[in-house]
Amino acid sequence: AFQVFGMLEATPQAEAGSPVASTDWPFSIQGLAALIASLALLAFVVHSVRTWKENRRVAMAKAEADQLQKSPRTFTATELRAYNGHDKSRPLLLAIKGRVLNVTEGVEYYGVGGPYTIMAGRDASKAFAMMSLKEEDAHADLTGVPDDHLKILDDWYNKL
Repeated sequence: AFQVFGMLEATPQAEAGSPVASTDWPFSIQGLAALIASLALLAFVVHSVRTWKENRRVAMAKAEADQLQKSPRTFTATELRAYNGHDKSRPLLLAIKGRVLNVTEGVEYYGVGGPYTIMAGRDASKAFAMMSLKEEDAHADLTGVPDDHLKILDDWYNKL
């Protein structure tokens, strides 16, 4: 008696004048599934690393903000610029009338791309007083600001 070890692959027969149809795939189904699974795993790893880095930056910013709250310090204008939202590992700060404030919770407003981003990382007293979003008004010099606008600035100062 003979033992069956497998089957012989059938080869298509060409009819007169018609090309032979090819059923050969460059990948097997298992190979294709392995490729898809590998790509999915790679996407998951890349996403996980990005999420971890972002969470780490946020944690670093929170830790620095907590430290600044416990031990307030004096900033130079140059030092304050480092807290303008471009470095997500630092809290988002701005100053009004010389008082430095943590506005990290308002990142959608004061952060990069937000409507008040020009105020971040600087003393923007004049911009607050004039209710201006112009870059040239985002500074501390209040020379020539009318009294009614200084009142607006005081209102902002007391709110924040």
